[in-house]
Amino acid sequence: MRTLIIAVAALTTFSAAAIPTSQEFMAKMDSDEDGYITLREAVKNTDLLREFGEIDINEDGKISEAELISSDYGREVLEISV
Repeated sequence: MRTLIIAVAALTTFSAAAIPTSQEFMAKMDSDEDGYITLREAVKNTDLLREFGEIDINEDGKISEAELISSDYGREVLEISV
């Protein structure tokens, strides 16, 4: 039983660490550090690129952190604290 508890605790810790926060995701994707993800930057992530038009709510050609967080994509792939 003790081994099972330790294994579950380790798995939970590992799983939580693998999910990026919105700040971590933005920092990874925003290579020019202007606070937005452009189409050129989104090319690094095919899933993000595929969803770009849905995430870019105001259609300005870039994704802000707020747009990312409020999107279905963001809710699926980010650790979002409520």
